[in-house]
Amino acid sequence: MKLFRNILLAVLALLLVSGLGGYFYMRKKFEPAANQLVITGLPATFNFAWEADKLGPHAALLVPVTLPGCPRTCYLQFDTGAPTSLLYANSLAALRKQYPATAQRLLPQADTVRDFTFTLGQAQVKARRLKAYQHGASELPADSTEHFIIGTLGADIVDGRVLVLDYAHQRFSLSTQLPDSLARRTEFVPLDYASRRLILTAQVQGKSEKLLFDSGTSAFALLTSQETWQQMARPQAPIQTGTGNAMGNTITTYTTATAAALQLNNLTVPLGTVTYVEGTRMMENLLMRFSGMGGMLGNEPFSQRTVVLDLQGERFGVVR
Repeated sequence: MKLFRNILLAVLALLLVSGLGGYFYMRKKFEPAANQLVITGLPATFNFAWEADKLGPHAALLVPVTLPGCPRTCYLQFDTGAPTSLLYANSLAALRKQYPATAQRLLPQADTVRDFTFTLGQAQVKARRLKAYQHGASELPADSTEHFIIGTLGADIVDGRVLVLDYAHQRFSLSTQLPDSLARRTEFVPLDYASRRLILTAQVQGKSEKLLFDSGTSAFALLTSQETWQQMARPQAPIQTGTGNAMGNTITTYTTATAAALQLNNLTVPLGTVTYVEGTRMMENLLMRFSGMGGMLGNEPFSQRTVVLDLQGERFGVVR
């Protein structure tokens, strides 16, 4: 009996140590590197653009940028699901070929571009170091008005700042403070910015949920687990399937109608649809589990509304 008790205690101790080790490993794994962006000249206000694909007209939210030595307007996909901004090496190579004046500035060294600068509206942005991944178009489109995407603008752009996204008028406004006149017209809920992930707390189906605000999931309202998807789906509603590419990883999406809504205090925002995904990487699934998130909230529920990300006040808001 004593031997059995000792074995049981040893197993419990091992499980406890393994659990703690796994917790700290996951924290370290998902902790982003130091913010490399230095921004001057705020506030910056400008129009953003939508990129369409087979998933719909709002597949990606694009912000226009200008680069030194490049006469063409380029675009970064605004993705708050990415804690760190990054560049596409294939796209940079195409720019260097077409515009030799950019060659020195846009040439990666060991997969990193150093002292990368660009103009964002009225603001100037300098990144000390940005990773350049083998991604993007290797040729410039013949049509100069066509969107040419050179990278991703991540959540590091809003660090310590205020972002107002007016979806109805496609306006992007980044500043250092929130006007009182706008704050009074906004319904706020708590916002957690730990590890540069924008996690808001709101009510869904009468339950308090932690939701990652991910502007990179533009075509969807709420991405969640298959189990939650089944609970939220309208009975007998048709299911729309689609395939996509997430940085080289093929995924399959399943979207259906839902009566569920996002409740921000006194403001109700209908979700319209709910989606689950197959084909995500194991590490992304583990992130969901370790963070306790109920899902990822995309742009679609706010397509005719204005969203406020107040990082100074640690709050997420929707203008009434």
